[in-house]
Amino acid sequence: MIDTIRVGLIDDHPVVREGLRVFLESSPHVVITVDCGSGDEALEQMKTNPCDVIVLDLVLRQGLDGVATFDRITRQWPETKVLILTSYRDAERLRYLHDHGAAGYLDKTVEPDDLLEAIRLVAKGRFVWDTRPQDRASALPVEPLTSRESGVLDLVAEGLSNKEIAQRLHISEKTVKVHISHILAKLNVYDRTQAVIVAHQIGLIRLPSRDM
Repeated sequence: MIDTIRVGLIDDHPVVREGLRVFLESSPHVVITVDCGSGDEALEQMKTNPCDVIVLDLVLRQGLDGVATFDRITRQWPETKVLILTSYRDAERLRYLHDHGAAGYLDKTVEPDDLLEAIRLVAKGRFVWDTRPQDRASALPVEPLTSRESGVLDLVAEGLSNKEIAQRLHISEKTVKVHISHILAKLNVYDRTQAVIVAHQIGLIRLPSRDM
């Protein structure tokens, strides 16, 4: 269990960094060990100031860009978790970051308390990926669904109950509940309806036609 989370802030807007620093250091469990406006400066600071979590903007106007900074950090400090906090929404870059080990992605419109909770989660080894409605086009599931989970999700989208899914797939209701629990966790949602909506909006499933 991590008692104190060492956090690094990399953002080229001083006002944003100051706001993040003031808020995050109001938590007794966070200490800011790196605070800089460029990837090059961050890499230098990290040599003597270890971080558990780096909060990284993708748009850095000087030196290394956000993706290059991410690559260097993950190579040199693989134990450090990188949480992307940006208003820059590029599906290709976000997919690259997701596939290459980013611990999470949040849009800068995130509520401060949600950011703090995300930092706590990624420090513990969890993944956090923003799937709010305005970001569905570029959002990604936390982890790929297994073939069985995809099959269960398809049947959920058809409106089948757990019992009906169990009968269709010849598995127990308890097993269906386990699969659905995993699906909800991977999609960062709280119920079956949200899971179907998010999965449809990010292209994991097609909703059945309602045409008569």
